Amino acid sequence: MREISKKIVLLGNESVGKTSLIKQYVHSIFNEEYLSTIGINISKKSVVLGDVTYKLLIWDVAGDLMNEQLYDAYLRGTHAFLLVFDSTREETYHAIIKELEVLNSYFPEVNKVIIGNKMDLLEGNAPSFDADFDLLTSAKTGENVEDAFLDLAKRINNEQG
Repeated sequence: MREISKKIVLLGNESVGKTSLIKQYVHSIFNEEYLSTIGINISKKSVVLGDVTYKLLIWDVAGDLMNEQLYDAYLRGTHAFLLVFDSTREETYHAIIKELEVLNSYFPEVNKVIIGNKMDLLEGNAPSFDADFDLLTSAKTGENVEDAFLDLAKRINNEQG
């Protein structure tokens, strides 16, 4: 079985739940305490798709590092982006859409998945504002978290041919 390392980068404003999503995905844990990410944290998890094991190197980038001057240093070599917004805060959605436009100019061929996190806090089944996204997740309950990362892995796998 082949093993291939792939870099996944999570981007989004502060306190949208990027770190919590990673902890839920990699370790199946959720912590109510909020600790702001400083710089970048890297986690690893393997996913098997067919006869290939993808070793996902998951980069958790601090919300305040989303800055075009840092793109070349931190984002070079990225195989997929997981763009995260807080499904209860419309301004975080608009920020991630702006980020998507910039990413598309720098990395047009790289897969990008947009997820609305904190679905456990929604009154209904969708955000109260108009939003175009791929998936709603809850780092707290774990709902759809595995699916979000699996979707990215499948997109990367499909590119491999």
